[in-house]
Amino acid sequence: MESILQWSLDFIRTIQTIASPPLTAVMRIITFLGGASMFFILLPLIFWHVDEKKGMYLGAVVLISIWSNLLLKFLLDQPRPFFEGYDPSVGIITERLGGMPSGHAQNSLVMFFIIASWIRKNWAYICAAVICFLIGFSRIYLGVHFPTDVLAGWLLGAVILCGYFFLHEKIEVLLVRGGFRAGMYASAIVSFIMIIYLPGKEMLFPGAILLGIGAGFCLNRCYTGFSANAFLGRTEIKKYLTLAARFVLGAVVCLLFIFAIGKFIPLIADSNNEKLYSFLSFALAGLLVSFVMPWIFVKLRLAGVETKQ
Repeated sequence: MESILQWSLDFIRTIQTIASPPLTAVMRIITFLGGASMFFILLPLIFWHVDEKKGMYLGAVVLISIWSNLLLKFLLDQPRPFFEGYDPSVGIITERLGGMPSGHAQNSLVMFFIIASWIRKNWAYICAAVICFLIGFSRIYLGVHFPTDVLAGWLLGAVILCGYFFLHEKIEVLLVRGGFRAGMYASAIVSFIMIIYLPGKEMLFPGAILLGIGAGFCLNRCYTGFSANAFLGRTEIKKYLTLAARFVLGAVVCLLFIFAIGKFIPLIADSNNEKLYSFLSFALAGLLVSFVMPWIFVKLRLAGVETKQ
């Protein structure tokens, strides 16, 4: 294994011979596309503007991918190229957790190929493949992953993606037949499984957010009926103005929520209940996206409700 890592270090050094400030800036932007921040931007956009069902399914699968990636990082505890004992000089940026598998490579593969599957065009799959390749390359260029980490991330992402394509229709039918109660139970059970093992606080947020968006999705279907595609019979111009209003209002409320939580959590940082408060905060964030904001949109007539068949 050490010989492979040493070869990988030489490979990173070779890649970095083309480094320049403009190229590094581009690579930082590309690596952002594969990070958790990008997911947290895309999730509400899809939920509020494209299709709430697709937002729920994408959110659930990507959160499971994030959780499995973090779990393996803790279990494998593999080094990164810039760790002591390897070559700190290659780390253009730094990360805290272990390196294998690459979360950016894994999660971007899952996220962008699911989105491409909705479009169902060859160009969409080609774009997804190019974006995923560039994200993986950026992680090597920036010196935060060995090539083997990126390959492992793509492999695990492909396994999760295959599971999604094989099972999602069956799970959707099961949840539709089971209704509100089945959806709430499923969200709670999956969330509980995801937080059983907590080697670090990073493991809290995937399960907590999944619980929040799952519960919110069920509440929305049962009590609010928000539909991202229902525009109350408005013209095309008013439709796009409505979408813009949703985006601005949703972004403002979410930023205020993040600011409030950021001020509140440090106040209880020394408390024995810190993990509980963190879990509740993440769960509330998911609930905000999947239920609270859709409810506000409906009440303000920025969205219509789903027509019951």
